[in-house]
Amino acid sequence: MRIGILNATGYSGGELVRYLAVHPEFEVVGATARSQAGRRLHEVFPWMRASGRAAYADLELTPELNGSADLVISCLPHKASAAKLAPFLDDGMRCIDVSSDFRLRNPADYLRWHGVEHAAPEWIDSGVYGLTEWHRDQIRETDLVANPGCHAITAALALAPAASAGLLAGHVMVDSKTGVSGAGRSASAAYGFSEINEDSSAYRVADHYQSPEISQELSDIGGSPIEVTFAPHLVPMTRGILITAYGALRADVAPSHVEQAYRDAYEDEPFVHLAGVPPHTKWTSGGNHAFVHWTVDEATQTLVAMAAIDNLGKGAAGSAVQNANVMAGIDEQVGLAIPPSHP
Repeated sequence: MRIGILNATGYSGGELVRYLAVHPEFEVVGATARSQAGRRLHEVFPWMRASGRAAYADLELTPELNGSADLVISCLPHKASAAKLAPFLDDGMRCIDVSSDFRLRNPADYLRWHGVEHAAPEWIDSGVYGLTEWHRDQIRETDLVANPGCHAITAALALAPAASAGLLAGHVMVDSKTGVSGAGRSASAAYGFSEINEDSSAYRVADHYQSPEISQELSDIGGSPIEVTFAPHLVPMTRGILITAYGALRADVAPSHVEQAYRDAYEDEPFVHLAGVPPHTKWTSGGNHAFVHWTVDEATQTLVAMAAIDNLGKGAAGSAVQNANVMAGIDEQVGLAIPPSHP
């Protein structure tokens, strides 16, 4: 399958190229950039010379994609991606959007959380939310995948088994710790080393655009509304997200019910691993894996669910490749058999 990448020079785009450089079934036939257009990929990412396909190092970054791709993956920022993908979708091309532009199904919600009208509202209903472990059948058939946000996919993986089994009483609280790369390559001085090192802080508490995404997905999986209070925190690491989520359980739910729900959901999943202890972000660095752990606080009948991922892997480029594999009808592990790096 021929792959075209919109905005290959950000962190997500660069990570996508890294995965595709070892993918035997996909070929990158075009990659765009904005300020870096006209340069070769190795001029932006010198490590491309050492990749699995050194020829990609000489790939010229162009302002626009030509029409030779079978699948377009957009790593453009939110509020820019939908407008660029719409012409490809109109032409019948399959697309994966790594931005948040097609995740929320209500255009009014998009306006509320992003402050602008949606650029391609006619395509919103066609998109399938790209949480592969829960929607692979729909992903296989769709022309448009809305890749989950990095916080949202981690929270969903942590809580979806309990939601699906009807164990939650309704409201959940999600605490997220995230690395600096989540802010992107063009982040402000506030994300510089001297500002971030030896520091941790919360941001956009109960006001983050991935909050409604988490609620929408858990409600869909559970079949009834699940409200979310979301508090993200920035911590001094490059990669990784660690979610700790708290949800009141129904009065008749026992720990054995929770255990069964998580085993049923993930026992056979290649990229989601049930951990016997709280997970570490380093377990996931550089890969497309998620580690999930849960416990029940029986004194308060509260589920405490944890999940760790690499925000650029399972939280962005890795899950995009996993979804692309499903769309292409091949084993979803192809090109993703990359163990996390440690330490």
